[in-house]
Amino acid sequence: MPKAHHEYPVLDIGLLLCDDVPEDGRERFGDYAGMFSRAISAVDQDIRLTPYDAYLGELPPRPEDHAGYLISGSGASVFEDKAWIRDTMEFVRRCQDARIRVVGICFGHQLIAHALGGRTVRADNGWGFGIHSARLTDNPDWIGADDPEFRLVVIHQDQVDVLPPGFSTVASNDFCPHSVITDHDLMLGIQGHPEFSKEYCAYRADFRRDLIGEAKYRETMEQLANNDTQSGDVFGWVSRFFRRAA
Repeated sequence: MPKAHHEYPVLDIGLLLCDDVPEDGRERFGDYAGMFSRAISAVDQDIRLTPYDAYLGELPPRPEDHAGYLISGSGASVFEDKAWIRDTMEFVRRCQDARIRVVGICFGHQLIAHALGGRTVRADNGWGFGIHSARLTDNPDWIGADDPEFRLVVIHQDQVDVLPPGFSTVASNDFCPHSVITDHDLMLGIQGHPEFSKEYCAYRADFRRDLIGEAKYRETMEQLANNDTQSGDVFGWVSRFFRRAA
């Protein structure tokens, strides 16, 4: 349930956008900034997102400019040699030094790991596309789940395969062993997309149908037709992670 307005202090969170909705989908779905804003406000109306187009080279001048940061997904890979990716990884390291919390989604999750001494690679098991379930292997207070199983939209072909020092895995499945990772202090990475609707995932599957192949496309559509997600619960984790006492 959404929290009553001003039940909590207002938090200003920087949203580092690493991509955006393709132009032909924006009339129907809006942009990524809007997706994140709607999803987070559904569970915490006192979080304000300030977007930055990191993929266009735009970053806050200082980590301390916001109470924390969300890093979005991307069609890029974190191991690509691009200036904006290097700059965003350096910004994550500066956030760690300044003790500013960062939550990464999909590409953002992989970027946190890669920036802080872990490793992200192209997965041998191919594309994750559709709705995948994962199981909590730990249940810290900011998660507080009654059910260890949860489902999220996933769209990725890269995975974290080596954790950074001090990190542990708190949710896993056979396809993606490091589905949710954290240092239990400042950094949280989530491989799935709690900001994506099932309809948007179907649109992306149509968009990438030739790339992912017909078998994966049909599997994706079947998963979308037969499963719901726990996106609201996962954004509750994000809210509580940002609001934890330092």
